[in-house]
Amino acid sequence: MLQPLAPIEDSRKTLSAQVHERIRDAILKRLLKPGARIDQNQLADNLGVSIVPVREALKRLEVEGLVSIVPRRGAFVTEISLSHLDDLYYARALIEGEAVLQAVSKLRDEDFTVMSAMIAQMQAMTDANDVSGYITLNRKFHTHIYAALNNQHLMQIIQNLLDRSELYRYRYMYTTRNVAVVHQEHRAILEACIRRDPAAARDAAIQHIQHAQRAIHEYVESDQG
Repeated sequence: MLQPLAPIEDSRKTLSAQVHERIRDAILKRLLKPGARIDQNQLADNLGVSIVPVREALKRLEVEGLVSIVPRRGAFVTEISLSHLDDLYYARALIEGEAVLQAVSKLRDEDFTVMSAMIAQMQAMTDANDVSGYITLNRKFHTHIYAALNNQHLMQIIQNLLDRSELYRYRYMYTTRNVAVVHQEHRAILEACIRRDPAAARDAAIQHIQHAQRAIHEYVESDQG
């Protein structure tokens, strides 16, 4: 670890949730490097907590795909993998594309207003170079569509895939894609939804995911090469 993490402060969030959030943020911002072994005792000391919430957080991060726990060896930050990236985005395109297709007929005019405002806010965040804010709102934009299906099981699957995607998206977003194109892709999804054209909305969503996959794949490949 290049620098210690700040101690946990009082919050309405549970201690376990705070520890999970802090370690997750350190991984996404590469304070904890891909492939690095995680010193659980050091993390607990830095955060000013016992080892128990650290272990709980690492187990949750393993489910999210950000950490690998190896018996008798410890916990490690998940390494960047091209095959993992491609499999992940393939799954996202299949599942999210179908989710959009089914959700269009259930969206209301109020949803379109909310989504339009989100696109404007994402534009402001990229203009301000606010990567974290953009990624958070980008996720809300897409999940707002899927939420129209009111299917908790489907949403859990999609949320898990999005959690795993952040390992790649957080690091590579601004170095791989023209943000103006990204905003245009969001508008294309919204416009298809407004037209009540499920097939067009599905195709726009799949293209959006595939464009991100190709860009990140090429960048990771050159970065590792």
